[in-house]
Amino acid sequence: MNVKELVAIDIHTHAEEPCGTHPDDGYDDLQAAMAVYFNQPNNRPTIEETASYYRERKIGAVIFPVDAERETGYRRYPNEEVAEKAAANSDVLIPFASIDPAKGKTGAREARRLIRDFGIRGFKFHPSMQGFYPNDRSAYVLYEAIAEARVPALFHTGQTGVGSGMPGGAGIRLKYSNPMFVDDVAVDFPEMPIILAHPSFPGRRKHCRWPNISRTSISTCPAGPPNTFRRS
Repeated sequence: MNVKELVAIDIHTHAEEPCGTHPDDGYDDLQAAMAVYFNQPNNRPTIEETASYYRERKIGAVIFPVDAERETGYRRYPNEEVAEKAAANSDVLIPFASIDPAKGKTGAREARRLIRDFGIRGFKFHPSMQGFYPNDRSAYVLYEAIAEARVPALFHTGQTGVGSGMPGGAGIRLKYSNPMFVDDVAVDFPEMPIILAHPSFPGRRKHCRWPNISRTSISTCPAGPPNTFRRS
């Protein structure tokens, strides 16, 4: 990737599998509900289609799957496959991986292997989908592997369109994505770069005291970020 030829880098891009590969686990129903919420009928482009979209606009993109198998039952998109496809489109794509923190030491070994063998540049966490509090000490063994490599940990925070319009929100609980739960992580892993995705409450000024935390402005609301965030 030659950043001098790009106009921007999108730090938050989901890797989606082709349609029709999840007929047995309800994933298609979830995606259909999200398409309505976001008003995007074609909300599952392939990685190759995603790369083409960004390439035409001279924008780079950090791309990742979400490992939420344990909490949701939805089969995860293999990190290795995402990394390989990103490598084939390395002029615009930067691969991040996703590992359920509940995998403990097994997850930590996977993280080290992905960094070493597949060029993974960071890790995505979605506490609401993965069903964990970011400051749960059981996740720390995975954070240790990430921190020792000095690669970023990207945390979803706040609201989410996942499960919107479905009974019980498809079991997705917003409480896990309160950004204050990342406060302990920032304190305990000062050497690990942390990115907080989306406008969320408590707001970004609460986290400005930690030099290893940054925040993105991607909105989870179809109408875009609220005016209070635009003015901040």
